Amino acid sequence: MQVDNNLKIQQISPRVSLAYPTEKQDDSTIVSIVILPYTEKWRMWGLLLWIVAWTISGLLVLSNYKLAKQQEQKLFIIIFFFFWIYYEWKMINVYLWKKWGKERLWIKDNKLFVEESGWRYRKVNSFKIQDINGIDIEELNEKVFSDFMSNSFWSKGKPRLKINVLGKNYYCCYQLTDKEVHSIALSLMKVMERNRD
Repeated sequence: MQVDNNLKIQQISPRVSLAYPTEKQDDSTIVSIVILPYTEKWRMWGLLLWIVAWTISGLLVLSNYKLAKQQEQKLFIIIFFFFWIYYEWKMINVYLWKKWGKERLWIKDNKLFVEESGWRYRKVNSFKIQDINGIDIEELNEKVFSDFMSNSFWSKGKPRLKINVLGKNYYCCYQLTDKEVHSIALSLMKVMERNRD
């Protein structure tokens, strides 16, 4: 987001910032919410090294396909290939998201815009405020394995905000803490109420 002299930036956390017009300081005048992914350098290097090691080890195993003499060995390499390529693709996507990904939400002309952008892609959804039935927070249950893993650095994470538009759910705000997602939900609901009046 381009910041000019007419905006005041409020930092919710190192990852989440809210922008308001300077002439009004209440939460109902929010202009934009920007969410950045976690980017701890040592973890990014660890993730990159893991991807390199995974790529090399996978290519070494796959290079033995022509040397395999038994049918069982060839079958193992074929099964390994699908397992290997799945995690290769998944971890590369996580790395690209952690490196260049961000989310942005803003309200303009009685519409809520939700943008997700990353390396060489950008996706924007827009919803009329009067079509939004509700904004809910997706709770994390640490006893559920998928929720536990979604907090891992090695994952893009679980989207924490659910926006219901005409009965259909849309999700955003990946891997946020409870405090961050509550601040975003409260700010959005306030400005939406103001725009409905």
